Amino acid sequence: MSSIIITILFMIAIGAVIGGFTNSLAIKMLFRPYEARHIGKWKVPFTPGLIPKRRDELAVQLGKMVVEHLLTAEGIQQKMNDPVFKRTMIEYAQKEVLKLLETDEKIEDLLKRGLHLENPEQEIRLKASTYLTKKIETKLVSLKSKELTEVLPEKTQERIDGAIEPIADLILTKISDYIASSEGKNKLSVMIDRYLADRGTLGSMINMFFTNTRLVDKVQPELLRLLKQKDIQNVIITMLEKEWQSLKETKLETFEEKFDSEELVQGITNLIVDELPIQHVMNLSLSEAVEPYKQRIVEDFVPRIVDAAGQYLSQNLQPLMEQLHLADVVKSQVETFSVGRLEEMVLSISRREFKMITYLGAVLGGLIGLIQGIIITLMG
Repeated sequence: MSSIIITILFMIAIGAVIGGFTNSLAIKMLFRPYEARHIGKWKVPFTPGLIPKRRDELAVQLGKMVVEHLLTAEGIQQKMNDPVFKRTMIEYAQKEVLKLLETDEKIEDLLKRGLHLENPEQEIRLKASTYLTKKIETKLVSLKSKELTEVLPEKTQERIDGAIEPIADLILTKISDYIASSEGKNKLSVMIDRYLADRGTLGSMINMFFTNTRLVDKVQPELLRLLKQKDIQNVIITMLEKEWQSLKETKLETFEEKFDSEELVQGITNLIVDELPIQHVMNLSLSEAVEPYKQRIVEDFVPRIVDAAGQYLSQNLQPLMEQLHLADVVKSQVETFSVGRLEEMVLSISRREFKMITYLGAVLGGLIGLIQGIIITLMG
């Protein structure tokens, strides 16, 4: 009886050893050997191991698995639309932006360091000048075929219309003041003298009856009286209105013929750029420059930007992922892994399961040994 028990136990032990060993060997053959083995010209079967032998195919399948089942557009979109995730991203962005806005470094130094600009002020002036020049030139080209009345704002035209009568009064006042002055009287005397001289005999006859001074004394008051008459004012107003109406109907390209458009554009550009407080801004620290707007930037702009960026990525995630070719990226990365690293990665995840498989093989081998021992005993 004892010999039967010993035989059964011996067969159980042998079966357990064989079962555990074969399972352990099968697991190791997944990875080992890393390279093919040869005896002479004959290649040893089952070398290299399964994973080294099919590493390229494994890399392809891993790439497909990541793209089709793990890192999917739908999964990422669901995560990005999660309110908790959105809140976390906004808080993170606000924290980073606030940290940036509170720096005491000058804007000029930030631009030098961040954008590698040797002279930020000069670069900004140049960019602003180029931008304004192009904008003004483009605008002038689009306005060339238009009349002045189409370009000037309606309120400006109304102001000019209302200013015609005061301008006429100003013109008459200035002329009267000049004629009434000693300089104007002398100029008028010279004009009368020249006029009479050009009239020949008639002028000489008039000079016989009036001296030049007496004639000026008579003409000057009459001329001043004439300038104060309402009819003269109406004539000037009518002339100004006519000229203003003609000017409004003039196309802008007509003015280009009278002015150097390039010089005009450059002059306007320089005038605007010179008024920009670029130097003052360059000498400010970033915290000083944004202080009036810091709270609005952090509490309003940052959440909007994060939300807009999230919506854009969510809507365009599929084509973006297609452009990234993630499957190829994963495949390339796996192909660069050594077989030893692949083995380490798999074992770090499944070491416990592999041990259980080995133990299961030993248990099954032991059961098979037990059954064999019982069958041999019954047959004996």
